[in-house]
Formats: sequence, C-alpha cells, structure tokens
Amino acid sequence: MRRINLIKSILVALLIPIVLNCSLQKKQRNKLESGEAIVKHLDSLFGVLSNTNSNTKDFQETIVSVNESIRQAIEHNITSPRIVSEINSYYSKGRHDFSFAQSADKGFTVFSWNTRKLDYTIKSIGFYVSENRTIPTSLFGKPLRYDQIDIIENRSGIQTYILGGLANPSNHPNQYQLSAYRVLKDGIEEAKVFPNGESAVMVRCSGKDSTTCLGNVPAKSLYKAIAQESLAYTNGEYVL
Repeated sequence: MRRINLIKSILVALLIPIVLNCSLQKKQRNKLESGEAIVKHLDSLFGVLSNTNSNTKDFQETIVSVNESIRQAIEHNITSPRIVSEINSYYSKGRHDFSFAQSADKGFTVFSWNTRKLDYTIKSIGFYVSENRTIPTSLFGKPLRYDQIDIIENRSGIQTYILGGLANPSNHPNQYQLSAYRVLKDGIEEAKVFPNGESAVMVRCSGKDSTTCLGNVPAKSLYKAIAQESLAYTNGEYVL
C-alpha cells in the first residue's frame, strides 16, 4: 500500500508542470480583448509564480515556463493604445505583483516584475506607440522595477522619456536609477541627456530607503537637479 501511495505521489508531481503548461498555453491562444481581462489574467499567472514551491525539484523549470507565459500574455494581448489605457484605468499600484508605468502622453509604457529566476531576477518589457499601434520593445541595460515615466523636451522640441525604477529592491533599497529613451520611427534608442553623455544614472538616498527618500518626486525633478548640478556626485552616484 505504501509503495502504491509513493507511486501516486510521484505521478502527481510529474503531471503538475505538464497540466500547468497546457492550461497556460490554452489561455494564450485566446486573445484577451480588454485591459481588465489582461490584468486579471496576469494576476492569475503571478499567483502561480508566487505560489510555486522553491523546494521542488523542477522549480526553476516551472518558473521559466510561467515567466514565458507572462511575457506572451503581455506582448500578445497589448496591441493598441486603447488596451493600454484600459490597463492604466484598472491597474492599482501596490495591489499586483507586477509594476506598470505609463507616460503622461501615453506614448511609452513599461511592465516589469520579479521573476524568481536565478539568473535574471527582474524582467522589463517596454511599449511605444507607432501609427496607432502599441509595439513591444526590449529596454537597454540591466532590468529594473520601473515605477514612473516622465517627459522632458529640449529647445528643439525633441522629446525624451525619463524612466525611474529600483535597481535591486531587495539588496539595495536605497538605489534608484533614471534611464532616458527616445522613440524613433522604427524603435527606441537610449538618449544621452545626463552629464558626461550618459543615458542612465544612479541616485542614492543617503541613509534612507528610496520610498522614504524619494516619496513622490517626479523623475523630471530628479533629472533637473542632476542637470543643474544640485546633487552631490560620489562613487558614480548622485546623492540625495
């Protein structure tokens, strides 16, 4: 009897990843037509991601599969500015296991989340608008948990998006990064708008975590403080 129960347990353990993968793939084939439906579907996927037991033998394999399903759900279903606007209306900051940030002109959007993977702990997917279509794009550099997107313009009217996010919330809660991008006709490029021709800079909150230090400070305000040399610069970081 014990041997039969052991065999049953092994079979169940082997079948769970297979059933999960088939279920997730079936949902991916059915295109979601509203922002609310997409957020609810993502919440269900992130529920699987967070509830997966890290002590199981196939943990990393399952995590990779779930993260791929999340990526596909975002890129496959988000194809228009209308969908992004609906997500923006339905999304509540702090109530989901993923971050969503959108610029004021709705021209740039970023999704990011903690993957639980050993190699790439954070995943970010950007979107820009071209000919009334929302196009997914990879972001440069190390992925961040972006929480805001601001806009600046130079004297020629060229628009730059300033993305702000935590570099590593767990290990470095006092480090906040600003990254600059411009949207082109066929993609995006890094914008070298910071001192010394940099397209990204790190801001460190001295002796405090970033939430307490930054509060609701817009990325544009941080950019201006850096551009005007109002912040101290030491060891490759600007200090608040």
